[in-house]
Amino acid sequence: MQICPSILEPTAESLFRTINRLSPFYKYFQIDIADGIFVPNKTVQIEEIKDTLNKDSLYKDCLFDFHLMVSDFKSDINKLNELKKIINIKNIFIHYSAIDHLKFKIENLSDIPIGLTLNPQDQISDLTSHYALDTIPCLQIMSVTPGVQGNPFLPDTLNKIEQLRVLGYKSKIFLDGAVNDKTLSVINNLKYKPDVICPGSFLTKAKDLEANVNYLKKLT
Repeated sequence: MQICPSILEPTAESLFRTINRLSPFYKYFQIDIADGIFVPNKTVQIEEIKDTLNKDSLYKDCLFDFHLMVSDFKSDINKLNELKKIINIKNIFIHYSAIDHLKFKIENLSDIPIGLTLNPQDQISDLTSHYALDTIPCLQIMSVTPGVQGNPFLPDTLNKIEQLRVLGYKSKIFLDGAVNDKTLSVINNLKYKPDVICPGSFLTKAKDLEANVNYLKKLT
């Protein structure tokens, strides 16, 4: 399993402070963008990130995914299409439950791969009723209710990984939410493991960051 720290911060200053703290250990990050509408809290916005990077064009050796916990994801995708001129963006994740499925197509919104995020209540049967699995570049399973780091782990959500693999989904599956020392043993015992895990507060709020990094290395 690959590790991609999930970073949820209210300001550009705190975002880049967290990236700077983690970057001795990781070069691949998932940035959470929340609008205060789709989820109850609000994070740093993409335009704030872009303005900060215009002044300080660091992070050229880093790779970023963006997890859009927003209602107006099309607007944010357009902003990310501009931001990719400054930093390396690998994937964009939008929430399945934010989509008008009758009008939406993943293709043509961006040349950055756009994956779908499944909330705890979203079922694989719902997903497959609207999309052919082989058209989705990557999928992210939320193992918590999204929006705030620290929400409780929901182990039943892990069943979706096996369901996807049994149905023949071959692309990468990400797991986001409460990935820590209490839940990794459960994740490691799965028959079908996620390809990428996204620890959040276990890294970003760690008192002993190096110890937590080493713990993850031993279990992944």
